[in-house]
Amino acid sequence: MVIGCGALVMRLLGIGQFRLCLVAERRGSSTAPEVAAAVRSAMSQAVKVLQLFKTLHRTRQQVFKNDARALEAARIKINEEFKNNKSETSPKKIEELMKIGSDVELLLRTSVVQGIHTGHNILRPVLSV
Repeated sequence: MVIGCGALVMRLLGIGQFRLCLVAERRGSSTAPEVAAAVRSAMSQAVKVLQLFKTLHRTRQQVFKNDARALEAARIKINEEFKNNKSETSPKKIEELMKIGSDVELLLRTSVVQGIHTGHNILRPVLSV
């Protein structure tokens, strides 16, 4: 019985993995191998989400280097978007959100240019290497 393993899984793996086991149960997995496969799948997806989170923050630091206001605004926005969707359990919706996040990271990396005011109505672009 899968439900009976809940307390044991919680002790062995911690609360986060226990939650993933419960998600596997809700998806209709009834045998231990099915639950294990569902947990592995959910953990893999969780790792990918964390990697995207870190990548977005690294890109933010590179793109908005030396601009404290933009760095802080981007930090707040990234954290806010991840917090707003942290309880999402649908793998399809998570993949969709990850695609949006990857697109945003690419857009930031390739399309944002910083500039410095050097005089009245004169902007000098800052080229990052």
